[in-house]
Amino acid sequence: MKNNSSNNEPPKFNFLTPAIDPNTVDLPEDLVFSEILTRLPVKSLTQLKSVSKRWKSIISSPQFIKSYVERTNSNPFVPSNCVFIKSGYCFYILNYAAYERCPDDNRGEKGLIPVRNFSYSDNCINTFLIGSFNGLVCFGRVYSHASVDYYFNVYNPIMGQYHQVLDPLGNFGGKLIYGFGFVSSMDDYRLFVGGRQRRSSENFVYVYSLRSKEWKKIGTCHEDKFSIARGGRGVLVKETLHWDITQVWISSFKRYIYGFDLVDETFKYVPLPKAFVGNGHYLEFQLCEMGGSLCVWGEGINGGIEMWMLKQYGEWDSWMKLFKTSMMPGLGNFYGRSENGKVLVQTDQGSLLLVDPDESLPKYTSLVTDLGDIEVVSYVRSPVSPFL
Repeated sequence: MKNNSSNNEPPKFNFLTPAIDPNTVDLPEDLVFSEILTRLPVKSLTQLKSVSKRWKSIISSPQFIKSYVERTNSNPFVPSNCVFIKSGYCFYILNYAAYERCPDDNRGEKGLIPVRNFSYSDNCINTFLIGSFNGLVCFGRVYSHASVDYYFNVYNPIMGQYHQVLDPLGNFGGKLIYGFGFVSSMDDYRLFVGGRQRRSSENFVYVYSLRSKEWKKIGTCHEDKFSIARGGRGVLVKETLHWDITQVWISSFKRYIYGFDLVDETFKYVPLPKAFVGNGHYLEFQLCEMGGSLCVWGEGINGGIEMWMLKQYGEWDSWMKLFKTSMMPGLGNFYGRSENGKVLVQTDQGSLLLVDPDESLPKYTSLVTDLGDIEVVSYVRSPVSPFL
């Protein structure tokens, strides 16, 4: 009888049969959901909902979503350096951190990602971004011939879900100030809108709760005390929306940053850094958010950009100079900072550029150049639903 063991050929292995029986590896379910699934991309979570009704129920639960968001926000290695972009009637997501993480020959994460799960065709004449937090994007829509002039939408572009909110007055006229944020103590998202009612000299301020699905009237102010100038979006930092003096003017305040606290629903002011008070060297200042901190920047009358950051919110003497550099003129605003210290800049022409402000002669990396007039908000992917 021929002995096959004498052959020098290696034994054949059936790759279809696992070396270890998977039934012997039994991870606790709470460990799977709390330590594994909370680290996965949102797209993977959406796919895992089809595993079973139980998995779908757990992944969709408020407790799991809260754990997912908390882990994402506390993990410095999660690629959260994204922005949400509106161009005309189209939406995009841009992961600007990928331009530094990926080598030149790997552009899989780079470039604009079109948002394809939201479209509309009606008599809307304008769409504007209001804000974004924890993966929810809020935007408004203007109508010219309708009983309601504005509609507001709270939208998760990854989940493809949106919640529509009606104008609280039904006849807002003129410019608005607006903002979107999160109140952690209430686990609630808030939409702020302030504007003038038609044929009235008074401005109305309303706050909408995503949890209660109700508008709350905060107050009514005469235009000589509260006047909306340029209007526009408030910068969200520490559960407070902030506007500069070109956006809104309040008679009791002077040259300050104007804020609205979403928690106690009151207006307040934030003192500027001394470099911007009583100093004729800078043109009008603008606000932005960098790494969770409030920042103010301005262009000098002799050129160059200077930015200051409020290190500790509430301690108004903690302003520190972040950088001073000779950037190109015609900047729109700043929208974040990458891991390597480069800042994302929007120009007045609608381009998005990455630039290192610490370089004596800044070099620009062009990311977006062909979308025309754009609006930008910081963005992070999450499974938060607009239906709380």
